[in-house]
Amino acid sequence: MFDYIYYPLISHKAEKAAEEYLEEKYGEDFIIEESTFSKPLGDDTGSYHIDSHPEKNPKLTVRISVSEDMKPMSDDYLDMKWRAELNEQFGSVYKKLYGSIVNYSYMVNVSFPDEAYTKYNIHNTYQEIFEQKHKGIGNIIFANVLLNSSNEMDQHLEKVYELIQYLKVQDLEYFTVQIEYYNEKVSREISAKDRMLGYNHFSNKYLDDRDFIFNYSYDSMDENSINQMEAIKLPADLKQFLREK
Repeated sequence: MFDYIYYPLISHKAEKAAEEYLEEKYGEDFIIEESTFSKPLGDDTGSYHIDSHPEKNPKLTVRISVSEDMKPMSDDYLDMKWRAELNEQFGSVYKKLYGSIVNYSYMVNVSFPDEAYTKYNIHNTYQEIFEQKHKGIGNIIFANVLLNSSNEMDQHLEKVYELIQYLKVQDLEYFTVQIEYYNEKVSREISAKDRMLGYNHFSNKYLDDRDFIFNYSYDSMDENSINQMEAIKLPADLKQFLREK
């Protein structure tokens, strides 16, 4: 109990250590947003988890971990920067398929081989890394779609088929596509305020209004997955990955 009283009281020291570490490591100014202290049950020491953002990019949240003795341990700036670039890039794909984009439309996560973090730095873009080391990259795509009618799923499978063909030619090591389809009531009644929700907040709020979920994964290292991909010749072949909620 002492730890959860004492260490939060001196969190400003951890925040200062985090700010200095980030600014020295990346050569730019950072703004500290908030910090929390945690000590998992059974561990001898705890750590601070501090959210920040580059001063030049307030929308990009960077998390840094700092030990209780005020030593920075890790940060996710590279991951978050490259993920943000991929999400912006994917926006044109989503818009082509569905006509428009709102905040809750999609979210894309990305993973890289370990060597990417030593070979590349903050000055490299996602596209540069993709073009040079794309064999080890994986994409996980989450999307929300509002239905006008539950009878239009055949058309939506055509869109998913087009998306999978796009991902296929990217020659990724693996990818996952998960699309949640919400009933027509949401499309009719959603408020202007809720249209501004981000992907996670929207998904949590309208969890019970999902009619269908599409989920498909591909792994280039798995022979069964490769064969399954090769068997997908038409949009109708994707029905096996669609289930009613």
